[in-house]
Amino acid sequence: MKNLVALLVVALVLVGSGCVPPTPMMVEPETPADGSAVGSLTPVLAWSCTAVATSYHVQIAEDANFQAITVDAASVNSPTYTVPSGTLKHGRTYFWRVSASRAGQTSGWSPAWSFKTIGGGPAAGGISVYATLDGTPWTGAADFTVTGPTTRSGAAVPSNFTDLSQGTYTVTYNYGGPAGASLASITPSPTQNLTAGSSLAFTLNFHRHSTSNINVSATLDGAAWSGAVDYTLSGPYNDSHHSVPASFPGLPSGTYTLSYNGGGPAGATLTSISSAPTQSLGLGGNINFTLNFTHQTFGNVIINTTLNGAPWSGQVAYNLHGPVTDYHGAVPQTYPNMPSGIYTLSYYGGGPAGATLANITPSPSQTLYKETTIVFSMNFFSQPQAGTIIVNATLDGAPWQVMPGSGSINYTINGPKVDSNHNVPETFSNMPAGMYTLSYNSGGPIGGALVGITPSPSQALSPGGTIAFTLNFRAQAKGTVEVSATLNDEPWSGPVGYVLQGPYVESGHSVPQVFSNAPAGGYSVSYSSGGPPSAVFEGVMPPSQMLPAGENIRFTLRFRFKGVEPQPMPGPIPGPIPGPLK
Repeated sequence: MKNLVALLVVALVLVGSGCVPPTPMMVEPETPADGSAVGSLTPVLAWSCTAVATSYHVQIAEDANFQAITVDAASVNSPTYTVPSGTLKHGRTYFWRVSASRAGQTSGWSPAWSFKTIGGGPAAGGISVYATLDGTPWTGAADFTVTGPTTRSGAAVPSNFTDLSQGTYTVTYNYGGPAGASLASITPSPTQNLTAGSSLAFTLNFHRHSTSNINVSATLDGAAWSGAVDYTLSGPYNDSHHSVPASFPGLPSGTYTLSYNGGGPAGATLTSISSAPTQSLGLGGNINFTLNFTHQTFGNVIINTTLNGAPWSGQVAYNLHGPVTDYHGAVPQTYPNMPSGIYTLSYYGGGPAGATLANITPSPSQTLYKETTIVFSMNFFSQPQAGTIIVNATLDGAPWQVMPGSGSINYTINGPKVDSNHNVPETFSNMPAGMYTLSYNSGGPIGGALVGITPSPSQALSPGGTIAFTLNFRAQAKGTVEVSATLNDEPWSGPVGYVLQGPYVESGHSVPQVFSNAPAGGYSVSYSSGGPPSAVFEGVMPPSQMLPAGENIRFTLRFRFKGVEPQPMPGPIPGPIPGPLK
């Protein structure tokens, strides 16, 4: 007895001092159940632990001895684990186990449970990816991706992928392949179906880029000429050259421009570049630029000016550019003995006061030939005086204007100057002369519809003149809105507060009630208070309605009785049955 008491005292001392060892950690699998089948290749494994752990170690293997390990996840932070996609295969049996760790302590492995994957059948077989160059087999670096039930990537062709699940696969070309070639197609198709036990082949078909050429030549007085000339070729490929003829082979397709810089036959000037200074080079095609020179001859260049079609003289700043370049400030001007060639006139400023340059005729660029004269005419026109545009509106033939309660309006004026507004009547000042169009956008008198714009939606505003647009509206026929009520689906009348909302807004205080002269449009009723005693409001039927012009609509406020249902009064209490008189 003394020994038992001593043992109890020691136990109490150990417990009080915290020296009792902690409960050992043990892990028990929970789902999927041992030996069960799972319909997904990414099942969720779950387990429990006898103590709180800081991390778990999960292993999945294809054998019960865990020699062929498929998953080895050593830092799982929660008691569940989702198997990553692409890890498991259909129709296989897998074994799994878990251990727990906390504060440097690690538990033993849990019991090993198993599950079987279903639904996809056995491994389907393999996929091969090949390549061709202009129809001939080709091997080398090419980056591509195979996507489907199983995803694989490749960096070279040919490539083979085995042990793939059945299903639909697509090959996507990323980059690489033969130098100077581009992918033309994937045969027999970029997407194919892999069945159980079969194999597929995809072929990346590349084609070499066709080479394109540019030739540059020159003529002198129409005959072929060769020699030193400076020019620049601009486009997808850029180059500067100093002689003709010249060829530029193997160029990428695109738009090219030939620019003449200087040089050429002595005593000659460039008159044109044929067939054009800018041409398009197609894939595998050829284009020719010809610099056409003419022996230098002389002619005359005249520069005139007109104002509103009549000759005008005065100060104008312009630049004449060509075989001879000149900056001048007065017109008319004559340049005699000018070398033949292409001349261009550019306007910089000045001219008749209050006028603007409309054009240069017959063209800003002209060719001067031997012993001929070319004339440039700078044509100015006086700026028109500003005019006025007025916008009015009518309703049933009477003037109408925007004011509180009348309705808003939105319209746009399009022409030499664009403006929009939300008010009528409205006056637009300082409008340039020209053709104007009034566009109606929305709004107008409440309950009215636009029937026309007079005198016309489009009118010409003359310099300093005035035009008026009138938006003509016609009132639509008025309709009626009735508001009634029901109590337990039976008609009810009495005091109740509500608001009728729409183009016509009104408050009601009883039902039934009829609101007349209501414009067409969308209406709704909002309940505010009141109704049958001891009843609750259930809603408005229907919540909203469209009132056609001249028609009638009805809203019903629905109430439900929520008090104590009345009971029938009891009958008289029966008394004793009278017997025969004695």
